[in-house]
Amino acid sequence: MSTSPGNRRWGIIVLLIFDYFVMFVARSSMSMCGPALMQEYGWTAIQFGWVSTAFFIGYAITMLPAGLLADRFGGGIVLVTGTLWWVVFTFFTPLGSTLGVMMLLRILVGIGQGLLVPANFSLAARWVPKSESGKATGFLQIGCPAGIAFAMVLAAWIIQTWGWKSVFYIVSAPGLVWCLLWWWLGSSRPQLDKRINSRELEYIQAGQATATVAQPVDNKSEGALSKADILSTPSVWACSLCYFCTNYLFFLFMTWLPTYFAMGRGIDLKQSAIYSMLPYLVAILAYPLGGLVTDAACRRFGQNIGRKLSPVLGLLLAGLFLILGTRANSLWSAAVLISASNFFLCFTMASHFSIPIIFSQKNTGMLVGLNGVFGTLAGILSPVLAGWIIEISGQYEYALYLGASVAILGAFFMLIARIKPIEKKGARSNTPAVGGAQGLTGGQGYSKRKEHDL
Repeated sequence: MSTSPGNRRWGIIVLLIFDYFVMFVARSSMSMCGPALMQEYGWTAIQFGWVSTAFFIGYAITMLPAGLLADRFGGGIVLVTGTLWWVVFTFFTPLGSTLGVMMLLRILVGIGQGLLVPANFSLAARWVPKSESGKATGFLQIGCPAGIAFAMVLAAWIIQTWGWKSVFYIVSAPGLVWCLLWWWLGSSRPQLDKRINSRELEYIQAGQATATVAQPVDNKSEGALSKADILSTPSVWACSLCYFCTNYLFFLFMTWLPTYFAMGRGIDLKQSAIYSMLPYLVAILAYPLGGLVTDAACRRFGQNIGRKLSPVLGLLLAGLFLILGTRANSLWSAAVLISASNFFLCFTMASHFSIPIIFSQKNTGMLVGLNGVFGTLAGILSPVLAGWIIEISGQYEYALYLGASVAILGAFFMLIARIKPIEKKGARSNTPAVGGAQGLTGGQGYSKRKEHDL
């Protein structure tokens, strides 16, 4: 089918973009508060690193269960529950007057936000055909850099006007607004949506039942996939390791970049906000561009090469530009090169989040949750390890060099993966291999489990 009969699915994607936006505004505001917290409470770089890491401890707790729950019950109820949770504990963050209490509050915020990413992509997998999966996941993630960039400026202004505590009171409110919008306009499944027309519903269902022309899918086996079928697939783990490496650098930027510009480069908070914002402004273009390029590459080269192209090239270039930016003498040169690094890093994300849809559309939430566990482990490790390196060496540059090296390692993990549908154990001998790649494959059947809508 060459034309789209409606745009209701893109209305859902817009709601998910807004969800991402308000989530990342709240999440990244802590990084802008770092210098103020360190000054007020006398915390060292290592101690602030633990505050940043605490969020990801909570995030890791709910990542995988969130994916399973979204696949089983529908993503809407998971999104609303997680959003209300993080709103409450973000609002109470200023109560963290000691390191222990602040870490506990950040863990609780992380528990709520950990529910959101798998649920978002489980929803996207149900609302778009596979031929649009890269485009949809790329556009969905625009909310991430847009939210971070907005938070850099907003938080800096609030801190200078009312103090750092007011940041958390203000960034909590949009989460409540989003919940109301979802209640009014959202739906977990197109089959139960009252606003979608029958032609668009047929278009989505037909596009989910078939892959690209270059890579047909056996439609009979996916509904019977077990967790063992998924977890015994080597390429699933290779992609998760690649996502770990991607997120190590991503969270290094998100947690330490404002402090790096303020304290490592010796500028004030207002200037730091501007320079820290630049990498995320360019990333707003990188996310959708990465999705469009990924879908085009799949049409040209097939799923295996097409889905791997942007992560391999993007991570190599992200590492290279970060090394060059760290060595730059000029502040503007450093900002431009680090922005280029973040552009290519974020260019990979649409592929990371569309690969689970290719592995198994009906188990997308679980697969995104598994990736999320690895990405969250990177979020736990990156801020603390960077803080330790900075504290021991007194040099921010060494922490950035390590981030660049980890990104380059991630390209290797993606290179050895094979991107194709997972097959049920025992079906390999009865089903011809697709795409000539090693690993388990499988079809895209319709799950008989009942799902609830919100």
